[in-house]
Amino acid sequence: MAIVKQFSFNTLLRRLANLKFAIILLFLIGFSIALGTFIEQDQSLIFYKTNYPDTNPIFGFIDWQFIVRFTLNKIYTSYWFLFILLIFAASLISCTFTTQLPVVKKFKLWQFRKYFKQFEQIGSINFIKRSSNNLSYGFYRKKYHLFRQNKQNYAYSGLFGRIGPICVHFSILFLIIGSTWSAFNGYTAQEIIPRGEIFHIQNLLKSGNKSYIPQDFSWRINDFWITYTEELKTNQFYSDLSLIDNRGFELKRKTIFVNEPFIYKDITLYQTDWDILGVKVKIDDNLLAQVPLKKVNTNGRNFWIGTIPVEIINNKMTRYIVVVNNLFGNLFLYDEKGKLVHECLLGQDVKTNPNNTIKFVEFLTTTGLQIKTDSGIPLVYFSFLLLMISVFISYISYSQIWEVGISNTSLVGGKSNRAVLFFQEELQRLLQNSKV
Repeated sequence: MAIVKQFSFNTLLRRLANLKFAIILLFLIGFSIALGTFIEQDQSLIFYKTNYPDTNPIFGFIDWQFIVRFTLNKIYTSYWFLFILLIFAASLISCTFTTQLPVVKKFKLWQFRKYFKQFEQIGSINFIKRSSNNLSYGFYRKKYHLFRQNKQNYAYSGLFGRIGPICVHFSILFLIIGSTWSAFNGYTAQEIIPRGEIFHIQNLLKSGNKSYIPQDFSWRINDFWITYTEELKTNQFYSDLSLIDNRGFELKRKTIFVNEPFIYKDITLYQTDWDILGVKVKIDDNLLAQVPLKKVNTNGRNFWIGTIPVEIINNKMTRYIVVVNNLFGNLFLYDEKGKLVHECLLGQDVKTNPNNTIKFVEFLTTTGLQIKTDSGIPLVYFSFLLLMISVFISYISYSQIWEVGISNTSLVGGKSNRAVLFFQEELQRLLQNSKV
């Protein structure tokens, strides 16, 4: 019974390590990833009902119900996709331990050749006057591992290059583990926060089945500002952030900008956007109001527009329209007929009539932040590092040389899996130096 079980297990390993089976799994993984780029992922149910209605299904059967039923809206965290990855990982492990490692062990063993026909199979035959000691010394100088038995010599070099495929297998395994862990354990959130406010992670865009949102700390927006180019185009925008614990103590502070995130443990905050919510206005030096502004995009340029009721003349309310096009502090006031009446700066008093004064105190800005955690990233980066190392390892040539003594001469042959011409030249130099 034990023999039958052992045979079944070995058969299973060989089936998993089959190259054709691995190619089929790779095709399924590639097709699933391509499908994930075609069908939008992690969207709301309303989105799929709107874009994939059951009244007009794609190819006659792909509608929102089909997508949700087979979790095509969450392919990378679906259990069927995880199952394919698991089988592929098992195939790599089986191939590594049933094929690659035994091959490396086999190449470490000495393989003597005694007969001329065995040398003919190599394709490289040389006859020299026998000088085994000189030849052995030449092998030693060239870092060859040498084995001797009576009149036979066997030497090999570059065995380290044979572990390249094993490194590739393990790099793919680490990539699968890291990306899968990130998909199930990570999350992405987007927050639009006014300057000076404290916020927690709330507005989740995407989260894994096993993700956890920490609640023992929060962030504070200390300041936000923008720099401009000489052409008055946005150059960079900055956010001064503080990480604070539940007692209000600051744990870390950093100014972030695009491509310079705030990193704490495995949580990363990116600067993504900004906006102007409104402007603080002081009317007649006694009334402080907040005027909301609405963003308007015209020909690729952003403007912010708001309305200010500032004057009462003969019990009649007069309104002004304020227009802002940047954070330099330039503001434009228009009357109700759309006529420009004032152009002013922040902090400047503006006389709207002999009895009324307006002063724009400051802009009310918001910063757009993307919060992301991806705990599998270190493992993914390590997998790519291992893959790059395996590429360099694969360029190491594995070379073998055989020698057998026949009377006063030696029959020498050798082969290499890479740089064959260089190996042949090196072998000729070894033979030339070993002649008596």
